[in-house]
Amino acid sequence: MVVTPDTHKMLQLLSQVILADGHIYETEIEALIKGVGDLSLKDQSGVALSEIQIRVWFNDYLQALNETWSTENKDVTLTRLILSLAEWPDKQAVLNTLIRISMADDSFHLEEKTMISIVKAYWQHEGLDAPETTIFTDSR
Repeated sequence: MVVTPDTHKMLQLLSQVILADGHIYETEIEALIKGVGDLSLKDQSGVALSEIQIRVWFNDYLQALNETWSTENKDVTLTRLILSLAEWPDKQAVLNTLIRISMADDSFHLEEKTMISIVKAYWQHEGLDAPETTIFTDSR
């Protein structure tokens, strides 16, 4: 399966909320699969990603993390990932998906809340890009 760089990055971000608390539950994987569908993520040919493709991608990603993340600063890598997706067109849909994935194991862990808060902060969600937001300038 070949995906665009942006789709790959989004899959990585969605996966990070699964990994945040140190446990991987099947319900979270199922929520990831549903979230990928909700976000209409596709392969490089424009075809919707299948459940099997997502599961294979996730397993490959876990293996890659085990090989590379131990040598990289995880916070810096995560920050780069979040910032690289700052132009994603529907940030609210991504945040909703992150929340659904994090709650798929029937709990909302502090690590998951923190990660989602970091995404919101870096994306300035509910900041300058919120609907109907204007920048007030003092004309004095």
